[in-house]
Amino acid sequence: MKLKIAIISIIISVFAPSVFAATPGFEVGIGSGYVFYGSKDIRERNNSLGDTNQIILNFDAKVLYPLEDSIYISFGGDMTLDARWKGSNHINLLDYAGLLGFKIYPHIAGLVFSVDYALGRRTDFIGIDDQDAYAESTSWGNGFRIDAAYDFSVHTKGFAPALGLSWKNMPRGNYRDNILAIYLRFGRK
Repeated sequence: MKLKIAIISIIISVFAPSVFAATPGFEVGIGSGYVFYGSKDIRERNNSLGDTNQIILNFDAKVLYPLEDSIYISFGGDMTLDARWKGSNHINLLDYAGLLGFKIYPHIAGLVFSVDYALGRRTDFIGIDDQDAYAESTSWGNGFRIDAAYDFSVHTKGFAPALGLSWKNMPRGNYRDNILAIYLRFGRK
């Protein structure tokens, strides 16, 4: 236990001065993608509506603290809404997570990479066949998210978007959901 406390103290003493002395940046994004549900029961329930209307939206927001010129610590969250409906029947799946990670600009044009620890869960809102609508949530899971993007602000002196791809892997007890997304993100570093 003393070793863990010593390691945490060293990490905080090394990174804290540069993190808290710097002016933070931010970024917000919106996108769409596809969700690969790991549970056969969830996939069958989603297919129970038959040929449905569907929309998948991703949202995220982060605060960025510079450690170096091209390395940032990031704090934030993301949310994915998978909404399916047919008439009055609906299945809306809302995945949400808090994120903590690193963002790295490797000085290769506008390429940027992010790796985040994700703590989150999914809440399902279901209303099928004139039954009372209900909501159920998964347990909390510890997953990760990996991003690769092209930041167009490298070519400008001002504000420009980043276009990217992300993969989030979230455990749900006995199975894992995988969320692939393409997004447009705006921010200031």
